[in-house]
Amino acid sequence: MAPADRNSWKTLPCPYERERFELPLLFLDAEGERMRKGHIPQDMDDKWFIFFENGWLYFHRSRTGACIYGLRLDGSPHGVRVIEGWVSRDREHYNSPGIEQDKKMVQQLIGSRLLA
Repeated sequence: MAPADRNSWKTLPCPYERERFELPLLFLDAEGERMRKGHIPQDMDDKWFIFFENGWLYFHRSRTGACIYGLRLDGSPHGVRVIEGWVSRDREHYNSPGIEQDKKMVQQLIGSRLLA
């Protein structure tokens, strides 16, 4: 399957209202490559579209196109690491359960959509 890009699915612009967070994750180079390929939903039950662009992974809701999370990736001598993250605080598109739950959700999405 071809890597996902911005044009692979309906997307809305990233929100202006965001909360930054730290998520000190490190991945093997091979995992980083898999993450950069993104994720295109295969059925209506899959709620996420994820693509990589200009150093950032963008996590969009598949039904609305709303951008909910962003993670900036960077290479390191030990692999690929997350160096910055943010979550939408646009209440029109996302009602956050709190920053700790948001960070857990991003980790779950990486594991279930990008590295599975």
